[in-house]
Amino acid sequence: MGREAPKYRIPSDEVVLQALRRVTDTKRQVTSQRHLRRLVAKELRGEENYVIGERRLRLLAIQSGNLALQTLCRDSGVVRTLRRCPVCGEKTKRLRNMTVFGGTVTLGYRCDRCGYWTGLKIRIPTRYIFTRK
Repeated sequence: MGREAPKYRIPSDEVVLQALRRVTDTKRQVTSQRHLRRLVAKELRGEENYVIGERRLRLLAIQSGNLALQTLCRDSGVVRTLRRCPVCGEKTKRLRNMTVFGGTVTLGYRCDRCGYWTGLKIRIPTRYIFTRK
């Protein structure tokens, strides 16, 4: 009664990027991360029994630079500092402004890698729209 081998495999980044490129060649815009994962997983299943997670696919799509990412968000109402981007994990930069008295005040945070931004009240990503460049 030994353990069975898993019936799936995890593809390399190159294999995922090729499948992503084939999907975006046929579909110019995909309006959700879940739908993009389904399309890429369908493309990958043709080769071998590969599976891919939504978060990993989103990060690879951002890193590839072939897709433009639009992030729709909702306000959380929570005021706190944001060190890492919730979309891609990159360090965020503070958006600062000079006060009348010569000091600085933080207005919000921005990510240079994926374009995510937020004010002092943190915005929570709810939907990702991927568009071919």
